[in-house]
Amino acid sequence: MSLSLLFPVDVIIDTKEDSKHPDAKKKLLSAGLKVAVQNLPAGDFLLLSPPDKQSILVERKTVDDFANSIRDNRIWEQSKLLKNAAAQDGHKPLIILEGCIEDLARYRGWKPQSLLRILDTLILEFEIPVLNTPGFEETIQWIVLKAKSLGETGAKKVFRMRVEKKPLSINERILYVAESLAGPATARKLLRSFKTLKNLANASISELLRVEGIGEKRAEEIFLIFNTEWRESNGTG
Repeated sequence: MSLSLLFPVDVIIDTKEDSKHPDAKKKLLSAGLKVAVQNLPAGDFLLLSPPDKQSILVERKTVDDFANSIRDNRIWEQSKLLKNAAAQDGHKPLIILEGCIEDLARYRGWKPQSLLRILDTLILEFEIPVLNTPGFEETIQWIVLKAKSLGETGAKKVFRMRVEKKPLSINERILYVAESLAGPATARKLLRSFKTLKNLANASISELLRVEGIGEKRAEEIFLIFNTEWRESNGTG
């Protein structure tokens, strides 16, 4: 099943994003853009382009959203969904990160190198650019400028959207679990070496160290994840 817009528009806002931030539509309309609200398979905004350019599928995250998605490992699934949805229709994927990244180190005690590693993985391995804006207002201003730079509304594509979401296959689920441990590239190396998640879970630190790209710190982390007793947090983190 697919949904179509019968007229060209500049920006499509996802229905969930629109319900959370109705001001976005008002601001975009007041800037002279043509806006529609649709259920997007991934992302929060789709900036449409003429046929000779690529549309841009945007996932908007605040710094806190970003931190929470890293904490519960949703970041990799969300990024994969964004990239796949963009590729399916020929869009460019983009993550907009709102707020001061330094706040995560300052107020949550996160190590800057850990944050840089996440961004490095998104940009270099997932090939999803990350644009940092000071806040929501600046994000909307960027969308206005970018949408206008993509061309006149009348020259833009009539949008046809696939709305079905395929469930992940067993193979994709296995890779997703491994990616939560070590990132996309290293996850594949781990699975090539150990073949199954069960073998990976039973691996010793010395066995993990034999995998290319796995250092002592990462080997110890993976070992502890599989061998440390989980404890109820009682809502305190």
